[in-house]
Amino acid sequence: APLGLVINGQPSWSTGKWALESDSGVSVAEGGKGVVRLVGEVDNLRVTRELTFNSENYLISEKVSLATLGTDTRSVRVRYTVAADTSNAANTNYDAMRVAWDNGGSLGEETSTDKLTKEGVEASGKLYWAGPMSTYFLSAVMPGDADEARMVGRMQGSVYRVALEPKEVVVAPGQETTLEVSYWMGPKERKMLAAVSDQLALSVDLGMFSIIAKGLLWLLEFFQQYTHNWGLSIIMLTIVIKAVFWPLTAKSYSSMEKMKKLQPMMANIREKYKDDKEAMNKEVMALYKTYGVNPASGCVPILVQLPVFFGLYQALLTSIELRHAPFITYLPGTDLIWLADLSSKDPYYITPIIMGITMFLQQKMSPPATDPTQQKIMMFLPIVFTALFLSFPSGLVVYWLVNNILSIAQQWRMGRRSKLLAQ
Repeated sequence: APLGLVINGQPSWSTGKWALESDSGVSVAEGGKGVVRLVGEVDNLRVTRELTFNSENYLISEKVSLATLGTDTRSVRVRYTVAADTSNAANTNYDAMRVAWDNGGSLGEETSTDKLTKEGVEASGKLYWAGPMSTYFLSAVMPGDADEARMVGRMQGSVYRVALEPKEVVVAPGQETTLEVSYWMGPKERKMLAAVSDQLALSVDLGMFSIIAKGLLWLLEFFQQYTHNWGLSIIMLTIVIKAVFWPLTAKSYSSMEKMKKLQPMMANIREKYKDDKEAMNKEVMALYKTYGVNPASGCVPILVQLPVFFGLYQALLTSIELRHAPFITYLPGTDLIWLADLSSKDPYYITPIIMGITMFLQQKMSPPATDPTQQKIMMFLPIVFTALFLSFPSGLVVYWLVNNILSIAQQWRMGRRSKLLAQ
């Protein structure tokens, strides 16, 4: 019973008597609004529901008017319900159904179907909204009075149900008490959500690097205006990111080259002081100082880029624009559907396998790690990343693949330059 009211514990859709005020159909013109008025009797209360639909977004605003049909003052508890089934998600690791809520500006989620089925989930406090959602869709209820509200969520069969109850109200005889509530039932369009409230916009979780993610999404949308292809827009964004970090990557590569030249001397020091680790460390540090090498300088540029990667990862993962957005619809030369949806995995695993190959080539071109254990770990990384990326949304794989190709080109250019300088 999505949008159903539970009044004093009674489900109004089955215990109440209802009538539609007008038997004509409801039409909402472009740029306009439409109103539906329902009048009913529940638990000796006259209940009027006025629902307003807006053609501009997926928001449904409602006014609930309560009047007692008796002579006594009544305390009334109203629960607003929303529901959605599992078809709202692809049910993968990257697009799973869950029950979510905003408690005082903090996003809470429960994805475990076992817990939602057996125990359910509860939350109380300043609840701005609550409801079932997937990565791309949201069915949420937003009470007019968020203070002292309580939310209960559970899963029944394949349906995720949420009921939100604000604090009780008092209805006096001869008077009418009006409550306000809103519902969002539709895709998680960031601009539309933000236009409703900052709290509702939090349903699109951009992670701890949300500021970076928002900037990257803005840039992605900018390129889309000209390419009209989200795959090409991702490639353009990757090129821009690579260009910005080009100097840092070059510095990292230069540092690794210096470390490579010092390896024979470091091997001699390790052999000479193999029984005295303290003396070995002193000699190694002296060697770094003599040749002006900072062993951490190769890692710092990578660490600086990590927030951008995580921000872009979250941006691409949660962007509804990529859902069903094609890049290369058919496998070239065939009629096989290929990258027709950038939010789903590559059905033939072509891009993640090529990505793994480029990662292997990139490692072969890079100066090897000085530590033998690190060398062995680095050998397995392409295999690990390929296995991991097999189930990644293809939009993310395209980014990583293009990034690797650009890195290979950069390393080839810097390696060639180093050889020319050495001559």
